[in-house]
Amino acid sequence: MRALAVGVVALAIVASAAAQQRQQVVLPGPVPYPTDTPPLVGSGVLPSVYIAPGIHFASAERVRVGIDGSGRPAAIQVIQRLTVTGKGDYQVAVGGPIDDVRRGAGSESEPGFRKDQVLWAGFSPGRKRLAANIALRIPSAAPYLPLRVDLRRNGDEVSLRVVNATVAPVMSYEGVVRASEMARLLDATRRSSLAGERVKAAFANFFGEVHVPRRPLQIEAPLRVEGELRLPGREPVTFDRVLGDGRPLSFEIHARGGGTPRVQLEASPAPVVNLLRPPGASTWAAAIRRRSIPPADLLSRLIGARFRLVRADQFQAFLADPDADGRTRATYEYETVAARTPRRVVVPVKDGSGGDALLVALLIVGSVVVVGGGLVAWAHS
Repeated sequence: MRALAVGVVALAIVASAAAQQRQQVVLPGPVPYPTDTPPLVGSGVLPSVYIAPGIHFASAERVRVGIDGSGRPAAIQVIQRLTVTGKGDYQVAVGGPIDDVRRGAGSESEPGFRKDQVLWAGFSPGRKRLAANIALRIPSAAPYLPLRVDLRRNGDEVSLRVVNATVAPVMSYEGVVRASEMARLLDATRRSSLAGERVKAAFANFFGEVHVPRRPLQIEAPLRVEGELRLPGREPVTFDRVLGDGRPLSFEIHARGGGTPRVQLEASPAPVVNLLRPPGASTWAAAIRRRSIPPADLLSRLIGARFRLVRADQFQAFLADPDADGRTRATYEYETVAARTPRRVVVPVKDGSGGDALLVALLIVGSVVVVGGGLVAWAHS
């Protein structure tokens, strides 16, 4: 009986030691991204890349989305500006579902164009600017845009609905952690977010087993959306919202009046602010001194916030930066585009009897995109 009691005590000690076993778990960020795209990819394999030591690329993109009368994408163009710093040679490529490439304003080189690839090669004397206007194939690019826009008319009322389309499932984890460490990590993550920096690599100490919840965590890239809905002869209805970061993922506005509605909006990835705001204090460390906050709640907030920062960083590059370590920034512009009226041209021709007949031809000036039975103008800029 005494031997049995000793055995029970020994098992209890072993179980207690296992429960207190510490292990370091890597927190989300800065990579991997929750999904493979963006950045967009094209068909085929990119050519060999050469970047001389000391050469770096930074990418700034304006993604221009022309939408039709219902809000569906009718044209997608990316104006990508690459800033090369450092002295030396480079040979790089940017892939994607690319239809056409033109030299952008201010570019100091001419881009090359191969199927689904923009090619750059040359020499940087220390600093060089490269710019390209890149037309994308709508079916391949539209599913990865960060917003869905729905524009509808019902009588004399027009409604505009804008939805954050960046939501993705990710695998989270739970376990026993210490509140003081979670507060410190929340404060560090908050500082990076407010400074506009990429979330830094970090780990947390777990005591005992680490569990993966059955249901994946749904996260999004927080987006700042500004713009207006305009009707002829009416004051525009303006909006300025953050979609995500603990706030709603969509909004809807209405306007009354006749005529064709026009939408202009700009969206960009936003920092995580709301979810990282400490309750009743200037820091999370101070917040947990003021009142008790369950460590599990702190861990859940930390993981959710960091995943959202990773997702926001992903949408800073709709097309890839040739430099994997380069700084990227992207802005997404949506604007309604009107169908261009065809021009009727009357051309005299000879018929079989020698008399003049009239051939009526419809000529479209410039390139057009056929969308939903209508003609939507596409302009290279």
